[in-house]
Amino acid sequence: MRIVHHLALGLSALVLSGTSLSAQEYSFGGQVSAAIPAGPLSSKDWQDGKPGAGIGAHLVIGFQGGHAIVPRFDYTYFKKSESGVDRKVQTYQFGADYNYFLSGKVNEGPYVGAGLGFGSAKFELTGLGYSSSDTPNSAYGAVEGGWMFTKHMGAELRYTWSPYKPDMADFAPRGYKGEPTINAPAITASFIFRF
Repeated sequence: MRIVHHLALGLSALVLSGTSLSAQEYSFGGQVSAAIPAGPLSSKDWQDGKPGAGIGAHLVIGFQGGHAIVPRFDYTYFKKSESGVDRKVQTYQFGADYNYFLSGKVNEGPYVGAGLGFGSAKFELTGLGYSSSDTPNSAYGAVEGGWMFTKHMGAELRYTWSPYKPDMADFAPRGYKGEPTINAPAITASFIFRF
């Protein structure tokens, strides 16, 4: 009953503020990123903190007061080569962020945000005459901050977290028994362009 009450209250607030929630601005864009694995993925037995790279695309749906919803797609690639063995991790993430621009105007100045989505990660281990791979799926969460220098160019720092469970014991750190759970956070610094 309490959940229904909160939903009704939220929907009432949306209806009453309908004019201020009508979209005012749309812009398409992309991002080119440098990424650093964090958490277990960055250990010496996994990616050893080696930086990766990424690209992506997004749509900014701007509202009055500096509020924006940003559906986005991100692809990130990490690789570690050691002793003839390659360990690769590729993530594909699709979700949506909420951004708030401190200037009160979408695509102008600094902003903060958070998002949720769904991702897939391909883990590959190749070399020394064998190959293994698995592609588990997981939800993810993200927080970010950025600055739009102009309406068309900006920069963003983003932290994402997602728990993947690949069924591939030989990808796990040495001595690991059973299925690995890879909490795979990443920190990305991106150049953003919009048109």
